[in-house]
Amino acid sequence: MLWLYFSSILLVGGCRCGGDRELAPPPPPRSPSIEVRDAAGVVSSRVVPGHPCRATVEGVELLVGGPPLVAQHGAVRWSAEDAPNGTTFRKDDKPVARLHARQLFDAEGLPILRVLEDGRIANRASVIVRRAVAAPAGGAVAIGDTTVAGTTDVALAAILAAPEAPPDLRAIVACHLLLSEAR
Repeated sequence: MLWLYFSSILLVGGCRCGGDRELAPPPPPRSPSIEVRDAAGVVSSRVVPGHPCRATVEGVELLVGGPPLVAQHGAVRWSAEDAPNGTTFRKDDKPVARLHARQLFDAEGLPILRVLEDGRIANRASVIVRRAVAAPAGGAVAIGDTTVAGTTDVALAAILAAPEAPPDLRAIVACHLLLSEAR
């Protein structure tokens, strides 16, 4: 009789273990990456949304956390501060750029890049230099012979692919935009 008791415990325990595996929720899907590709398909930049946001832009790799936004690249510390006039990005506590209304400004407040509502991209001199167009099927933005896959956000794509801004700034701004979206 005692053997029947122990065998029933083992049987119930065995069924319970198998049942737990079936009831466990599936792992969350991996966030798709956003990639900047040239005409040959070579990836120059990749951003993986999430907490932390992971960005590699032209060889510069950042893990960006927030809010408040913070990242470390070697000995350099990045941070950001939101205000009514936009988000100011700081490198070692010194302002280096501000993002406001689809425009990226330098530390002196001069525009680096402006993305107009229709996708036209203006440089520092307000000259239209490129045009960003979201693909009708979705999932990508074309900027000349460059494709930014994984997003239809024209401003995000334009800033991530902008040669006018240094790679570390493009990485931090892209993660800021994605982290702000997630809030």
